[in-house]
Amino acid sequence: MKIQFRKEEEYFTFHDPMQDGKLIDRKTEIRFDPLTGETARILFDPGAPFAPTDFSEEAAATTGKKCPFCPENVYDSTPRFPDELIEGGRLVHGEAVAFPNLFPYSKHNAVVRMSDQHYVKLDEFTVPLMKEAFITAHQYVEKVLEFDSKTTYASINWNYLPPSGGSIIHPHIHVLASEHPTNYQASSAAFSRQFQEREGVCYYSTLAAEEKRLGERWIGTKGSIDWIHAFAPVSHADFIGICDAASFKELTDTHYESLAESLTSFFAYFQQAGINSFNLGFFIPLSASEGERFHVRLIPRMTIGMLKTSDMNVFNYLHREPLSLKAPEHVAKAVQIHFA
Repeated sequence: MKIQFRKEEEYFTFHDPMQDGKLIDRKTEIRFDPLTGETARILFDPGAPFAPTDFSEEAAATTGKKCPFCPENVYDSTPRFPDELIEGGRLVHGEAVAFPNLFPYSKHNAVVRMSDQHYVKLDEFTVPLMKEAFITAHQYVEKVLEFDSKTTYASINWNYLPPSGGSIIHPHIHVLASEHPTNYQASSAAFSRQFQEREGVCYYSTLAAEEKRLGERWIGTKGSIDWIHAFAPVSHADFIGICDAASFKELTDTHYESLAESLTSFFAYFQQAGINSFNLGFFIPLSASEGERFHVRLIPRMTIGMLKTSDMNVFNYLHREPLSLKAPEHVAKAVQIHFA
């Protein structure tokens, strides 16, 4: 059995005014996630280009004294951790500064301010800059594990620019840790354990190997991370990075460097495709398991049309049904160029 890529096609028949009233059949494809069985819908849009928003004006209006993350404010305007968790109240690594989130999403929630620069465009992110931020996030999780033995789940999360839900333009990431998983962490852990018990192999490493063999959604390898496009994507693109590390203790600076190098390649694709916002999640098993791997998911975020409509709607939120305008196989081929 192992990995199964199942999809079903549906056709909607109507007279198309864009083709002089011709009667046409338009396809929607329903895909089933190989791990969970959850569905996603491929809509096959006619190829309308994405139009990125320029946030230079907003950046100019929110920089300096108006931004708590800018260099002149970061040590005065941000909260501090208790000394028993982190001596001195903050973690600093290069330009990265970690401090508590004023309005936490989780039992443990650090914000890592990534850079001194207020508005960092995609082509301005460097490997050292991102690597420093990820290492600082890792150090925070280390401190939490020493401090709170109940901690069993951790993630590093990045909302870049307003379309992603980011409320501050100054680049920053969130680090969450708790004994309570998010729905995604709980389901992916449970289903990957079931797969391991049923098939006798790790789901993630098997998925990477199978996608590489097929070549349809395979993107490439950067250092210790294999990259594929999800078969049943949760957005208009959905990139999955599968690392050779099975748990938090196996992660090294080299892994974070591979991740930063990967992101520069994706950012190059984003700029070519007219995308300038994204959500990124690193899902980190805290204890070693044969069935799990450290893995990453990266999805673009955008507004649509003249009204700057959100790319998320009732299907995504209330039906819990992801929609994608792009076929994963086409997107994967476009990204491969930047991994070559």
